[in-house]
Amino acid sequence: MSTRQEPVQIGAPPGRLSDWTITPLHFNGFAGLPTTKGVGVKSPKFSCFGHQWFVKLYPGGRNDSNDGRVAMKLENRTEASIEVEYKYMIKHPNGEGDISRASGKLMKFSPTGTHRAGEVGPARLSDNFSLRSTLLNYLVDGTLIIEVHMRTNKPGQRTATFVPGNPAFQNMLKDFENEKTADVKFEVGGAVENATGRRKRAKTSTSTFHAHHYALRLNAPALADMCNLGDVLAPTAINNIQPATFKDMLYYCYGGKISEENLRQNAKEIIEAADRFGVVNLKLEAEACYVDTVELTLDNIIGVVTYADSKNLALLKDDAWTF
Repeated sequence: MSTRQEPVQIGAPPGRLSDWTITPLHFNGFAGLPTTKGVGVKSPKFSCFGHQWFVKLYPGGRNDSNDGRVAMKLENRTEASIEVEYKYMIKHPNGEGDISRASGKLMKFSPTGTHRAGEVGPARLSDNFSLRSTLLNYLVDGTLIIEVHMRTNKPGQRTATFVPGNPAFQNMLKDFENEKTADVKFEVGGAVENATGRRKRAKTSTSTFHAHHYALRLNAPALADMCNLGDVLAPTAINNIQPATFKDMLYYCYGGKISEENLRQNAKEIIEAADRFGVVNLKLEAEACYVDTVELTLDNIIGVVTYADSKNLALLKDDAWTF
């Protein structure tokens, strides 16, 4: 009697990838776009496989591009990683040879806001996509139409057995603002910097927050070092921060998720708080939202670069330098 084992797969099995999705991007007035190296034109975000994406076109190439070459960047703008195979296609208006550049395999895109580690990052670059002089022959009424083709792994067909996840974060979140078990206490308020950097005294009373030293030690080490551990009768005074921002940061330290709308509206305040108290990942999330919302102009570019340098905001600095 023989026993048949499960098949061993060598290479990617056929039929496991999704169909191609095609997103046409119209770069209008391509011939008039700036050709300075490092200056890019970013597309609006578009959705594909539940992720948000954008393409950045550099008509004059990036700093590492060869002279006369156009560069391209495809970036994942969602807070989750994904593997996709992608290709760019530009069709000739008269039916002549098309231009196509493909990844050739599934490539991993890390979550937005993360930094490149080796070959993996949130963006994929093509520094020498094509000669600009060649692309000028592919314009349709002055518009360069680039089709972005993408596909990914198909979800499994078999229903997975339900396995409950680790409840540690949910349980930890239940301890948020639990005054009975808290071992540290904060009085938040007092002097708050206004938009011009001058200090003004808040006329309202301070807000009180209770927390647990272990949560701060793991997620906001600078704040943990400031605490009067175990003495809730002698609260730690925290000035120069809005109580609402401080509460959001504490909530994040317990595993809570700050809404994207809140991040967008208060990105700079959250960056300041996260930088001050050592909440690294929250700082990265808020920075990514700030990059999406700040509008770079000739009037503010110096201030943005100075701010990015002072807070060590690599993503914002990169975006500003490519302005």
